[in-house]
Amino acid sequence: MTAPEWWEALYGPDDQPPAEAPRRRWYSARDQAHEPEPQPGLQVTIRPTAPATPVSPRKARIRWWLLRRSTAAGIGWGLGLGPAVSSQLDEAGPGAIGFALLLWLIAWRAATWLLRLVPRDAIQEVHDGADWAAHIPSATILLALALHTPGAVQ
Repeated sequence: MTAPEWWEALYGPDDQPPAEAPRRRWYSARDQAHEPEPQPGLQVTIRPTAPATPVSPRKARIRWWLLRRSTAAGIGWGLGLGPAVSSQLDEAGPGAIGFALLLWLIAWRAATWLLRLVPRDAIQEVHDGADWAAHIPSATILLALALHTPGAVQ
């Protein structure tokens, strides 16, 4: 039985053993200036990227603070504290900014008082979590104040 001619065209005649194809590496450690010669098949070239620029400690602290306070404000808004404060600010009329700042000061002071209840020998994650949870009301009040300013939401 002979193979069809399309089979022989693809794979060669049956009486010859198949030729071993040379194995190529799937990566290239060549210099970037030398472009590889185009060859059939899938080619992957791994090139190192530029190292990331380090972030200053001050910027890292600011980003961390903003992340913690914004998530705390979002949780407070989702729990219903934000809409309640917003309606109180609507009722306050022209004194809404002063009222909101007074509410924020009371909430911030209560948070600092609550944080004193966390044991000093607790791990840092416990302190961070307690700080985040204690500042949910103060962060939510600031968010409500920001959204209450004229022209903030249309």
